Amino acid sequence: MTLPDNWSEYLLEHPLPVRRAIHQGMCRELLSESPDFPRLVGWLRRDPAAASFVLGTAASGQRKRERSAPHNLEHALSLLGSDWARNQLPTLPILENSITDEAQRAGYLAASSRAMRAARLTEAWLIERRETSFEMVSVAALLHNLIELALWRDAPEMARQALAIARTSLIEFTRDYVEDASMDRCFSVGHAFETVLAEAGVDLLELETALTERYYLPVMLLAEEASIPVLGAHHQAILVLARRLAFASEFGWYHPVIRRLIPAIAEQLHLSPAAAWRVTVKKTLWDAREFVDIPLYHPGRLLVQHDDGRELLWPLPADYGLEASDNVSHASGGTTRATTPGRRIGEAIRQLTRFDEVEEIALYENAAQGRSQRRFHWCRAGQGELPETLALGQSPLLTRLQSRLETLGIDEQNRERLAPHLDKTLEAATRAGLVVAPLAVDGELISTLLVRGAGGDRQREIITALDRI
Repeated sequence: MTLPDNWSEYLLEHPLPVRRAIHQGMCRELLSESPDFPRLVGWLRRDPAAASFVLGTAASGQRKRERSAPHNLEHALSLLGSDWARNQLPTLPILENSITDEAQRAGYLAASSRAMRAARLTEAWLIERRETSFEMVSVAALLHNLIELALWRDAPEMARQALAIARTSLIEFTRDYVEDASMDRCFSVGHAFETVLAEAGVDLLELETALTERYYLPVMLLAEEASIPVLGAHHQAILVLARRLAFASEFGWYHPVIRRLIPAIAEQLHLSPAAAWRVTVKKTLWDAREFVDIPLYHPGRLLVQHDDGRELLWPLPADYGLEASDNVSHASGGTTRATTPGRRIGEAIRQLTRFDEVEEIALYENAAQGRSQRRFHWCRAGQGELPETLALGQSPLLTRLQSRLETLGIDEQNRERLAPHLDKTLEAATRAGLVVAPLAVDGELISTLLVRGAGGDRQREIITALDRI
């Protein structure tokens, strides 16, 4: 499949397809005599194709009037009006009808998911910085890969080629430069697509410029300094970090590149690396729950992995439409790597999350100065009850279990006798049943796993499973 002639004009005349669930949600909002724009914006923020159509149309009208383009969706809708929204949004093509090939559609959805993840991370980080311009930069992040989406629609084999190049460059960086202090040699998805398009005679910069000149899309907000004087260099740095993290996290959240990205994120947020990691993980897990309902693939489900030997792994072919031969390093592709303790812990935690009785899981690192810091947290709903740190001096029972490497379950049968020997937070957590499992490698304690919510036979089943790690 080759690109249509005069592709830039083709892109302007043929809007990108919108996922059916988003299309239906927008149409439901538009049935009202007076549509609720904030709720309509909520649907638009979940689909870069729909968002680009609204922003592009509003920006085009503003450009004709020699006025500044809107840089958030609600402003764009207010400029266009409810009549325009009611007449035009339902006419957008629906993805499931437009792209019938499953692998091609999977690639399109993966690119859409990556754009949304970058936008949400950008927004969360800027809110952490107490910035008021977060929505503008988030929009730029949401629309940063419209060309990739267009390639998945118009020439999917070129999109796969670019993605394979990006994958290879990330693996090579990991092998050759992971200890290098500079990230200058790091992978770039944008460069991969630039290379592939150049082979087809298309200049990516010229293409983005053509789209910007016609629609004034936020694809190049940060390249046009005069367009938004309130945006600074740190906004561009944060957006690039979000794009890189959104892509690299598809390999697993403890990939070496991500460990290198976190200090850079921390510098932009004026936080410690540990605090920046917590902010990022919290937002990622929150979004992962939403993505299940959309539905879209979200690598937040990989957060249970830690140092488990999957540094070079690529997501499943079904998620991205890549050929199986390009995924041979994935666990499902026949990897022969030995099962490491980290992988066994990750698999055990994944199994535990499937038990309906389990409400909360927390994994704590080995103690330092009498305190054990939480490094992984999963909760079925709400904030949970397990603390961020364990004060070992206030939990003699926990200290004893760790020293003996013994797993213990606490429920209604032994709660009255054992709970008082834990600190107050853990004592409260025992009301729903609590499993304490010190985890060791070669007889040395490496971490402690707490599982809240199960008792009785289910608790014994959990303890048996954990004893096999």
